[in-house]
Amino acid sequence: MKRIKKLNNITNDTGYNTDYDTASAFIPSSIKNRALFLDIETTGFSAAKARLYLIGTAYVQDHVLVTEQFFAETGSPDEEAALIYEFDSLAAQFDTIVTFYGSRFDLPFLKGCQKRLHIPPAGLVYHNKNYVDLYLDFHAYKHIFTLENYKLLSLEAFLGIKRMETRSGGELAGIYMEYIKKTDDESLRLLLSHNYEDLTGMVRLLPLYAFDSFFAGHFTPVSSTVSTYCRIDGTPGTELSITCLLEHSLPAAVSCCCCSYYLHAGQNTAIFRVPLYQGELKYFYPNYKDYYYLPGEDTAIHKSVAAYVDRAHRQKARAASCYTRKTGSFLVQYEELITPAFYTEYKAGLSYFELPDESGRSTALLKDYCMHMLHILKNPPKAEHKTSSG
Repeated sequence: MKRIKKLNNITNDTGYNTDYDTASAFIPSSIKNRALFLDIETTGFSAAKARLYLIGTAYVQDHVLVTEQFFAETGSPDEEAALIYEFDSLAAQFDTIVTFYGSRFDLPFLKGCQKRLHIPPAGLVYHNKNYVDLYLDFHAYKHIFTLENYKLLSLEAFLGIKRMETRSGGELAGIYMEYIKKTDDESLRLLLSHNYEDLTGMVRLLPLYAFDSFFAGHFTPVSSTVSTYCRIDGTPGTELSITCLLEHSLPAAVSCCCCSYYLHAGQNTAIFRVPLYQGELKYFYPNYKDYYYLPGEDTAIHKSVAAYVDRAHRQKARAASCYTRKTGSFLVQYEELITPAFYTEYKAGLSYFELPDESGRSTALLKDYCMHMLHILKNPPKAEHKTSSG
């Protein structure tokens, strides 16, 4: 078994230094403190049949990224077991293990190898650690990033990171099988290089956690304006635009829309846009039994006032007729976040709130509305979700 250790000081193409100094404010503490990055290389997907030939690890020590790779030179079962034991010994020094898609491949494969190699699980510590799967964390932004897929290579490209080694796992498995038959330095370099770039690639993805900071509300609305725009059908419309300053700069720009909400965010600025509903809406009173409906005026009034209305011109209000009408400019919301809430009809799916004048658009109100829009953009209530990045 060969063990290769390297000290690295890497800066990715987006300008984030991966010693955590730049991104430390928004990287989850579970990763920032005592975390071990893990990536394995195998000859196939089935732990019962395929061989484990390389376990790669990375961690930060004194502001330097350290990589340690454990390589099986002969591919024997004894060497496979040695890889697992060496990795476990290193993992014992850390609290968290970080992977990319590892919850679905790397960790189940290692456990499968233990079973095939008859390694008692009670003697190992790595499976008792905290786990972070970067794939799952960043795939949560699929409606924001809108990438073709969420493989490590695709996320790296999204950040402008260029790789030297792009061979597939299948190609590398073939190279390894040839290496066992005829040991050569070039094959070893290729195998180690691919795993090394997977490890450093994971670390270079950490700036994406700046989106967690943004979506958690670490921003401040600084202005709001009402302006006209041209709809797709060519007719004029009116929209509200909210500009926000972000506490942490984003590593890549995104533009996306969902339902009636539009977002463009890049570096330290985010702009939200939402069309205004201009016309008449209804406010439904909560306790319809306390109201009368006046058909001639198409409105409901409280019983204390209705007592002065001729009985022929009033009727007991029902839930669907217990409303008052208002004409104005409104903003859509997918829950009754801001009140009073207005509707087009009783039990309509969407609600609206009246657009305050400029002096009434407080920072708190704008931020609450922006947070609501972020939630809808990330978790759309409908299947249709248009997004572009760049």
